[in-house]
Amino acid sequence: MAIADPARVQEARKVFFDGHGLPVEQINHAILRSWIRCADMGLDAHAAPRAGLPTASEIRQLHEKYDALSRLCRPELDALYAEARTVSGIVVLTNAHGEVLDAVGDPSFAGKAAEVSLRPGAQWSEDGTGTNAIGTALAERRAVVVNGAEHYFQAHSILSCAATPIIDPRGATIGVLDISTPATTPAGLMLGMVRLAVEQIEHRMFRGGFEGCRTLRFQADRNMLGAAREGILVFRDDTLVAANRWGLSLVNSGWQVLDQARFSELFDADLTGFRPGRLFGADGREFHALLDDAEGPSPQPLRRDPESLEDVELVAIRKALDAHAGNVSAAARRLGIHRSTIYRRMKEIAGEG
Repeated sequence: MAIADPARVQEARKVFFDGHGLPVEQINHAILRSWIRCADMGLDAHAAPRAGLPTASEIRQLHEKYDALSRLCRPELDALYAEARTVSGIVVLTNAHGEVLDAVGDPSFAGKAAEVSLRPGAQWSEDGTGTNAIGTALAERRAVVVNGAEHYFQAHSILSCAATPIIDPRGATIGVLDISTPATTPAGLMLGMVRLAVEQIEHRMFRGGFEGCRTLRFQADRNMLGAAREGILVFRDDTLVAANRWGLSLVNSGWQVLDQARFSELFDADLTGFRPGRLFGADGREFHALLDDAEGPSPQPLRRDPESLEDVELVAIRKALDAHAGNVSAAARRLGIHRSTIYRRMKEIAGEG
């Protein structure tokens, strides 16, 4: 990922925030999309960002509520801790709402970061904190780097941040892993490590398998079987019910195929008769594959969030859609799920009516 030229970023800020148009040539398009979203939400880039922090009691409740997520990510936080200190940075873990659960790293920079509320309990979603790697990664559902003045609020220009969302086996965003450094050290240099750490976290969610399901592990390179970058697809009664990002990518599919695609539609084989070995994709691509018959828990998000579609009644779907004027994509981001899940539920509702 190219490092942004500070002069061009300042030029882009002048064009955008002074109302002279869209600086499509001067700024990364992901950053520009975020600036537009923040402006549409009425955020004033020239004002101080909101810095409301929860009480000590609320922070304790937050930690208790997301203890499972914190424990899942602890090995990667510990591993990245040393790396962050070498660049005077900190590692940050948040939940799917951008609320900071943990922040570890260089003590001196941690103090400066805390001054702009980059500390446990603070919320870094775009609607409250403007363009930043955590909030923008949540909005874009992909890895994001935000360097210095690319942040929406000028107060955050002391930071450079690289963040990647953590996606569970059902396609829901459950958190974000971020490395934040001083703006003098472009965080893009750390993006590869953050991505690898998240791949390890997501891979560990499949340990133990899923009750009543068969788990396919496959890759074009036999040596990658068992590694974080192996493709993983989980089938129940021949239907795909869970996956990791690598598995979906290898079969040229997205999260919308969950609960829809059948094994024989993805591969040139039948699930009941398949044995470990070679496997051909529907496009003819050859893979090395293993098939597990596991006895773990049923596939579901790591933690059922009170605002996720899994845990709320129909009224929550309607309220999310109403709040975003019927925009399914925006409602899905708010609920922390993929928009295809809302479409499926809407069809179910129509069928029941």
